[in-house]
Amino acid sequence: MSDRKEVPSLLQLGYDPNHTEHWDEIEFDEKINHLGLIDQRLKNFRKPDIQIRIGDTIFECHALLLRCYSEMFDELDNERVVQLPEEKVSPQAFQIIYDWMLSSKADIQREHFVEVFVAAEYLRIKHLTDQCWISMDSTEALMEDRAFLLYIEAARHQQAILKNMLLKRICAFFLPLVATSEFTQMPLDDLSMLLKSSYIGVFSETDVFYAACVWLREDWDNRQDSVSDVMHLVRFGLIRPSLLAQLNSFDADERIHDILRNETTKYLVAQALNYAFSSNSFSELPEHHRRTKRLEMQKPVDRTWLKDPYCSEEDGELGALPFTEDDYGYEAFLERLAYLNRARDYWKRLKKVEISAETLLASSWSHSGSPSYEPDEMSK
Repeated sequence: MSDRKEVPSLLQLGYDPNHTEHWDEIEFDEKINHLGLIDQRLKNFRKPDIQIRIGDTIFECHALLLRCYSEMFDELDNERVVQLPEEKVSPQAFQIIYDWMLSSKADIQREHFVEVFVAAEYLRIKHLTDQCWISMDSTEALMEDRAFLLYIEAARHQQAILKNMLLKRICAFFLPLVATSEFTQMPLDDLSMLLKSSYIGVFSETDVFYAACVWLREDWDNRQDSVSDVMHLVRFGLIRPSLLAQLNSFDADERIHDILRNETTKYLVAQALNYAFSSNSFSELPEHHRRTKRLEMQKPVDRTWLKDPYCSEEDGELGALPFTEDDYGYEAFLERLAYLNRARDYWKRLKKVEISAETLLASSWSHSGSPSYEPDEMSK
């Protein structure tokens, strides 16, 4: 039993346990930021909590990191094991993407680029797909040969939009490309996209015609039914009348006679001859416009015309046959392709020529003279 009637507590005596004099003057060590701790845990793969399986490859990962970037993972429940389709997300692509998530840099490496793009789209990683599109929008990094090399990857992954975008970036590299097996192995749809482009760089439309012949002849047994489709890609109205007359009379390399015998080819050549004759003779007269309308002839659209600033018509790169002339045969074209294979970087010195289709046709007549055919016969 206490001798005192009431024993007060420290609180009752005025001592405040939540207030210590000079406490605010203590100099504490700087606290480690929790973001840094999380970053270390993620980068050191400490106690991963989700397993990603792609084919025979297994990745031990942190779900939090995946959820932060991927909408697909963010919508999942708390699965501990996730199987991803290898055709959509390759092991290489997933490793690159996971490393990208861990990195503070936004850079995307060129290696396995299309695989990463396909995987990022499947995993719905918006920031990464945006970064991929930024890379693909670069006309400096992805043009000409670099664009086609990426096209090969895009074709392998059946990325139609990406393929078409890249094919439209081929200009001066067109002829060196025609000299390769990658060109002759292109599917018809991709060839069509390439030859439809007004951006492909050529010395004349004759280059496009012979390039089409090269593709058809590479696998003639299986491609002869495609002659009509392929010939519609050639702008015959931009070919010199003298060469058109040769094609019309089969006065050309016998290797392309099967192509010239095709009814579509004959029709297109005849239409081009009619257009050339009408344009040269009656271009300023109303009769010309009525004639072209009646024959369903359209004004040819320009390609991207090239010239070699170091090559004159007297001493062309091939000696006897300069690159600047367009009135040449199929064998000469094949010789040019062989030359381009030997001189790998020749195309890089080529320059664009600003010239219209009308000027080109007028120049063709002045250089080649009238073709050997009867206008009345061709208009039938």
